Amino acid sequence: MDYAYGAKVVNMMIALIIALTLREATRALTARILGDRTPQLDGRLTLNPVPHIDPVGTLLFPFIGALLGGFIFGWAKPVHVDPRYFKNPKWGHIMVAASGPASSFLFTFVALIGMQLMSGAQEGSVLIGFYRLFEQLAWISAILAVFNLLPVYPLDGGTIIYELLPYEGKRKYEEYVIPYGSFALLGLMLLGGLNWLGYVARFWVMFAGWIVSLVF
Repeated sequence: MDYAYGAKVVNMMIALIIALTLREATRALTARILGDRTPQLDGRLTLNPVPHIDPVGTLLFPFIGALLGGFIFGWAKPVHVDPRYFKNPKWGHIMVAASGPASSFLFTFVALIGMQLMSGAQEGSVLIGFYRLFEQLAWISAILAVFNLLPVYPLDGGTIIYELLPYEGKRKYEEYVIPYGSFALLGLMLLGGLNWLGYVARFWVMFAGWIVSLVF
């Protein structure tokens, strides 16, 4: 691994940790607003990345991906909520789940605005480092948003689908999907079955970038 690629990997890892921290902190904040203090008591209502880091998903898995020359991708510790504290448990749980992808879509915009503000930075300056960090943050946030909308538990999309199902549908989902969801996702990632997510994320980044260019 040469110096240039090593610097790029470090930049991507920092962007990944920032994106995951913002996402999980938003989910914790949403739960707190809706009446559940569980994430706050677990120490997840914070922008400090340490409580959100999963040793495997946030550090090891992305690092292995970098060594193999692939895209750096990972996950944080899940934010646990107790829907019983929500005024409406069903819709409260859906709102917490939806806040994850929604925040990642929003942070794509924020990162692109940062890129726009740093667009005049000269090569070798400190600002160009921030430009490249914002660039990675925009891309990774978009990937996280699209990925977590997949209708597979334990992803946010899976939680939303589960809560919207009728009783019999929930029973079948618990029996046939929930026990195998994590293994299926891991297998698809390792076998390249989720490569299409990159194209969807790229479209979102291009669309968001177009809007940012109009405003700024």
